[in-house]
Amino acid sequence: MAERTHPEVDVEQGRLIGRWRPRPIPGRRSVEPVAVFRGVPFAAPPVDDRRWRPPAPAEPWSGRRDAAKDGPMAVQMATGIEEFLGGLLDGQGWRPPRAAVLQRLLTRLPQPPQSEDCLYLTVRTPSLDPAAELPVMVWIHGGDHQDGSGSDVYYAANALPARGVVTVSINYRLGVMGFLAHPELRAESPEGVAGNYGLLDQIAALEWVRDNIGGFGGDPGNVTIFGESAGGESVLHLMTSPRARGLFHRAISQSAGSGGQMIHLDRPFDARRSGSDLALAYAEALGIAGDDQLPRLRALSADRLYEVARTEREIGAHYAVIDGEILPESPLAAFAGGRQAPVPMVIGSNADEGTLLRGVMGAPMVDYQHRPVPSGRLQPEIAEAFGPDLDRLLAIYPGLERADAKAEIDFLGDHLFGARAFHYARHHHASGHRTHLYLFARTPKSHRQTAGAFHAAELPFVHGSRVPIFPMTKADKALSATMMGYWTDFARTGDPNGHVDDRRSGRPGGGRPPWSPFEPEDPRWMYLDHIPGMAPVDRLAQYEIFNARTDRLIAEMSAPAGG
Repeated sequence: MAERTHPEVDVEQGRLIGRWRPRPIPGRRSVEPVAVFRGVPFAAPPVDDRRWRPPAPAEPWSGRRDAAKDGPMAVQMATGIEEFLGGLLDGQGWRPPRAAVLQRLLTRLPQPPQSEDCLYLTVRTPSLDPAAELPVMVWIHGGDHQDGSGSDVYYAANALPARGVVTVSINYRLGVMGFLAHPELRAESPEGVAGNYGLLDQIAALEWVRDNIGGFGGDPGNVTIFGESAGGESVLHLMTSPRARGLFHRAISQSAGSGGQMIHLDRPFDARRSGSDLALAYAEALGIAGDDQLPRLRALSADRLYEVARTEREIGAHYAVIDGEILPESPLAAFAGGRQAPVPMVIGSNADEGTLLRGVMGAPMVDYQHRPVPSGRLQPEIAEAFGPDLDRLLAIYPGLERADAKAEIDFLGDHLFGARAFHYARHHHASGHRTHLYLFARTPKSHRQTAGAFHAAELPFVHGSRVPIFPMTKADKALSATMMGYWTDFARTGDPNGHVDDRRSGRPGGGRPPWSPFEPEDPRWMYLDHIPGMAPVDRLAQYEIFNARTDRLIAEMSAPAGG
């Protein structure tokens, strides 16, 4: 293969110079390379007077812009990360010396710098032919809406593009910078709303994809949004927001969290104060009170803003808010009422979501985690929330009444992730849209492991990433290939089984087990383990209790404020 020059693409702002990965070597045969363009601005830097404003269009540049390095990632909360990583490594069943060494390595992995100037994306494509019209997959990272970036090691892989799709991974503003809903911000908004700047960033990235992805060989008429944890929740926000309609055509939500599904701009609800009240309390913690708070908030450095946010976590963590405009209602209510985007959807969770999160969150009912939790006894809010179903709940999770660790872990995972996925699946199906449900169940190979199929465990399998400290077995690699096949065929056709004329094998789905659409009369999910296949949903009793409460909350949200 002759050595290639760097790949070049023209976008609306100017010309980009990317890199081939892997780099072709003269005289040697290699796998077909992927063109990678990193650090591509999709919006203007949201700094200075643009802090806490909707994203503005990216500014043009003259000449050619080198797209070889990642752009800065958003300013991070960065609390709970060490606890999560420590639990992750301990849960693998490794001996303490190895776990300690690997934890040091994980914390020292190279990362882009943090900055308010963070609205960048990465494009990976197997073709630069505009006529290729390849399906596009836009990845939205997780991190509780407080942390993470589109350039995290799990996503920096070329395995999905090598399967004939264009991938785009994006940054968006997080936490204080992305979701502060201060009342004074409403005066600047034509719609009279505040907050949700991180969600608007995601929409701006999708608009950039619509306007520019053709030059990378992508089809702007076939875009799949997919994400995990806060990214999976963001997928549901985008499916609810009128601003995002028409910008995507399929959706995959992995282990969606629930940080911003019931927070209102103007009124407290359930355990959450309103976004406006939270912003005022945060400003007061910064020593800012009275009139004209916004200029003083904009004058503070990001370091000062996050110093207080990390110290005062209860008022420092900010999430998407239901504002009646950008996010007009809770995704939970939108799906229940059939008002979500009418696109095919894959949704699911992991079998052991709670193993690593219990230690980080501190309470099984996480919306109430900042209230005192009695030692060795049932968290009071559980009895309050589940009332008539409490006896059934305690029978399903024996030991929950005495704060048994396993019972709380199982409760947390089913309540926060599994039941929510089931809620969205049944309502999306009821609206007449193709829906596929999954459960990821692969566990670490050590017999001493305690992590199970933990939160985020599916990421390297979906992206085909190779993280050296978590080597994959032959069976793991086969499962990863199966999952990448499902995900990319879904992006290509709206069906994870693909087309009958699949060129790799001549069989639907390349010989993978057929993945049936979700049917509430006989609920089954794709059980993703070393031997994947369809299986009955075996947590129906749990999900029934949790979703009965969700239905009650939806009814309360629909009631007039104060009613």
